[in-house]
Amino acid sequence: MRLPTLYRYIMREIAALFIAIIIILLAIILSFRLARLLSAAVAGDMSLSAVWQLIGLQAVNMLIILIPVALILAAVMTLSRLYSDQEMSAVFASGISRAHIHRIIFVSAAPVCTLLLYLTLMIMPDVYRQSAAIRDQARQQASFALLSANSFRRLDNGISIHTGDFNAGAYQDFFIAQHGAGNNAVIFSDSGRIETRGTEHFLHLKQGTRIAWQDNHDMQEAGYTEFRAAELHLPSSESRRDERLRNLPTAELGTDSREHLAEWQTRLNPAVAMLIFCLCIPMLAHTGPRKGRQQKLLPAFLLFAIYSSALDNAVKAVTKGSLPALPGSFIVHAVVFTGIFCWWLKARKSL
Repeated sequence: MRLPTLYRYIMREIAALFIAIIIILLAIILSFRLARLLSAAVAGDMSLSAVWQLIGLQAVNMLIILIPVALILAAVMTLSRLYSDQEMSAVFASGISRAHIHRIIFVSAAPVCTLLLYLTLMIMPDVYRQSAAIRDQARQQASFALLSANSFRRLDNGISIHTGDFNAGAYQDFFIAQHGAGNNAVIFSDSGRIETRGTEHFLHLKQGTRIAWQDNHDMQEAGYTEFRAAELHLPSSESRRDERLRNLPTAELGTDSREHLAEWQTRLNPAVAMLIFCLCIPMLAHTGPRKGRQQKLLPAFLLFAIYSSALDNAVKAVTKGSLPALPGSFIVHAVVFTGIFCWWLKARKSL
């Protein structure tokens, strides 16, 4: 079924502004995130190869926040311009009902809401899991990637490594010290190189000596070993598994615990909030022909920000047990819907 010309015209204007706002806001936010990740890479907290992967995953994460904001701002800007240019007056004078404006907004919001639900329910749990895995792997790789000539580096399990010059593809004059309960040793080696096998790292040493002693530091009981070649396993940083519910696939979420119900509400709230707030956009965007076109942007943004903040606080209250899991944060939706409906009853004659 072909949409009427008015529908297509307003929806096209909203879609153009929606895409522009998404691109601009995403570019601004990701530029700050990129700067932070690059700083972490320079500091040795992660390898440089993981930076762009994390930026891509964070872009998907930011879409959850930006999509509702961008749609609301685009719709308010479009309708405000139509009111300011008196195009809406011409539309209403031609006999078109004001109810069509609400229908246009909802027709525009329907595919965006579907996309938002798909992201929150299907994509984001996997994004969170991948981000945690990449950060963990990047930390492990960075601990060895920054091993350079004439440097000192302390690894996990009490192992410290000092390297000399780098010649012929290997580090010269290795000094390794290991301190632990009942396992104290130092290793001197003429040269060595690091080899990576999958996620494990090994240090190959040539022409060296190993001295080991007990905790009593009695050097007469110390062991001396000379070797031509030796292989030392370098311990990786301990993986920190992220057990948060946000990483759990939606199909595995239950309804028998307060925490799971709170996570359900967290994933559904953005789409529900966007649809409910769309009810007030025609009233919010209404302006006179001599008033500024963009003067309603700040009220729209602030009202939706307050709405979103109230939802976040309600979900936290559900998690802590200070608010019943059901209806939980849907109480906020009900209050906002009631307020918008009362506003519409009061303002419908002036629209």
